[in-house]
Amino acid sequence: MLRTTRFVKLIPIVVAAACTAGCGPFGYLKKVAKESTRAVADAEAAGAEENAPYEYWGSVTYLEQSKILMGYSEYERSFDYGERAKQLAEEAKKKAEMRRKGQMDQRAEGVATPDEVPAGTPTDGKAAGDGTASGSTGAGGAKGEVKAGVSVGGGK
Repeated sequence: MLRTTRFVKLIPIVVAAACTAGCGPFGYLKKVAKESTRAVADAEAAGAEENAPYEYWGSVTYLEQSKILMGYSEYERSFDYGERAKQLAEEAKKKAEMRRKGQMDQRAEGVATPDEVPAGTPTDGKAAGDGTASGSTGAGGAKGEVKAGVSVGGGK
C-alpha cells in the first residue's frame, strides 16, 4: 500500500518534468507556437513590413519553415528555426521603431548619394582603362558617349 501511494505521488512530478524539459511538441508549443509567433506579430504591428522588410520577411519565412519541420517531427531543427524567427522579428521591430522615430536613415546599402562621393574620385565624367567613356552633366540633362571593345576567342 505504501509503495503504491509513493508511485501515485511521483506521476505528476515526472509528467511536469517531461513537459518543462522542452522535449518534443511541448517545447514547440512554448518556443515556436507562442514566443516566435508573438514576436512576428509584434514586428508586424510596429510596421516592420514597410520599415524593415528584410528582417520582417526573414522572420516570417523562418517561422513558416519551423511549423513545417514540426509537422515532420524535426523538433530540434524546428526549435532552431523558431529561435531565428524570433531574433529576426525582434530586430525588425527595433529597426521599424527607430525608422519611425527618425533615428535611422532608410536607403540602399552601399549606394553613395551624390554628396557622398569619396575624395579622389574623378567626377569629370571621363573614365580611364581599356574602354573609353566621356560625358557631361549639367542643368540641361546628361549627355555621354561610351565605346568599348570585346574580343572573344583570342582574336584581335
